[in-house]
Amino acid sequence: MTYVNSFYFRGLNDADMEITVLDIQILKALHREVKEVSNLIAEMTTPYKALQQATKWLDQQEACQLLNISKRTLQTYRAKGILGATQINRKTYFRLSEVELIMQGERPLKKQKK
Repeated sequence: MTYVNSFYFRGLNDADMEITVLDIQILKALHREVKEVSNLIAEMTTPYKALQQATKWLDQQEACQLLNISKRTLQTYRAKGILGATQINRKTYFRLSEVELIMQGERPLKKQKK
């Protein structure tokens, strides 16, 4: 026999409080279902793990801190094509690998004149 009982009582702050008593079988079934959903999520995201680990993204603040520049200078780098960026929901992200190239001096900060 499985059952669920709920009991209501007044708390110390005059707020209604509820205690729910679950049968152990219901609790075990709920645990199994949560575990199944967790496994499905892990299975669905597995192909993207390598991509996520291969490409580390920085937001504007992190990029500015690493490069020791202002947000306006970062915007100038973006506008001049010195540093590529990706925008998601109005938030701008930069590849860590590109920021590191600038930090190491391997990427010019000015366009070369022809």
